[in-house]
Amino acid sequence: MEGNISKALWLGVSIFLFIAVVTIGLSIFGGMKEVSLLANDRVGAFSQNMTEEEFRMYDGKEVKGDDVLSALGTFSGRSGEVIIFVATLGSNSGNPVNLNLSTGTGLNTSYYTQYISKTSGTLSAENRCAILSVSSGELLTSVSKTVMDAERRDCENPNLTSTYINPSGKFISQLVYDENLRIRGVIFAQKD
Repeated sequence: MEGNISKALWLGVSIFLFIAVVTIGLSIFGGMKEVSLLANDRVGAFSQNMTEEEFRMYDGKEVKGDDVLSALGTFSGRSGEVIIFVATLGSNSGNPVNLNLSTGTGLNTSYYTQYISKTSGTLSAENRCAILSVSSGELLTSVSKTVMDAERRDCENPNLTSTYINPSGKFISQLVYDENLRIRGVIFAQKD
């Protein structure tokens, strides 16, 4: 009988230790899950910041036509994700487009040639940001490499005055955001 009590006592202690180990394991797992989610959020934010950093050089700056052409080359592999709007003097009957986000002027998409991607959306100014929104459908649609190459040749051809990007021309640039304030592209409007 003494052996049965000893076995029952060991069984009770074993069950108690098993429950304690499982409880500790679950609490550690729960804590690690929170740490893992936090780390994942931070990595996502860091990745988003790195992605947006390539656009920062165009945030409200005056750039040359060379920089506009460089942006077209840099973002050419991101069709359907990024859009570049370019208004040249030739596309506006020799007049500059007054791009001013404070007053919301110069945001009519008909002034601009669309590169890299296409949109049927509209531009508006909110809190000094150019917001691209669409009432239905996709915000940006992809363009084939053949079309992008043809558009690139046209913007470098001085005989096509409506699309020619003068490498020495001066452009005002602004970032384009979607309704979630995610950077979706750049607007370039030629000053002179």
